[in-house]
Amino acid sequence: MTHEYVSTVRWSDSEEEHGTISMACGYTCGFHKPIEFGGSDGVLNPEDAFVGSFAMCYSITLKSTLEKMKIVLEDFELITKGILEETDEGKKITKIMITPHVKLKDEKDRKRVERAVVLAKKNCLISKSISSEIELKPEIDI
Repeated sequence: MTHEYVSTVRWSDSEEEHGTISMACGYTCGFHKPIEFGGSDGVLNPEDAFVGSFAMCYSITLKSTLEKMKIVLEDFELITKGILEETDEGKKITKIMITPHVKLKDEKDRKRVERAVVLAKKNCLISKSISSEIELKPEIDI
């Protein structure tokens, strides 16, 4: 089975954004370089979008995994941080750190949730598609 995901970019004459990107899903937004590289503040940039796409994919995969395991959480928050470094290949996001903050409804679910957060990292489409190191540091509380 094959799926295609298409994006179209148009350059802008505006100083505030480099251009707009329209995706096949119907979402369109402006974008620019990150502010630290001369872009505009408050506008989506590829680096944040890259880390954000990983966060969305991991979150969706974790939720699906928990649903299959029939585990309902009290609360969930995911903090995702990408580290951009200069390498021999040039600038690269070398590491993505993910910290899922999970609040359990029942302590008896702890071991299964610990397994689910690892499985979500392993099965996330984006994590399987990138070369960045992925560091997982779950925080699981009741």
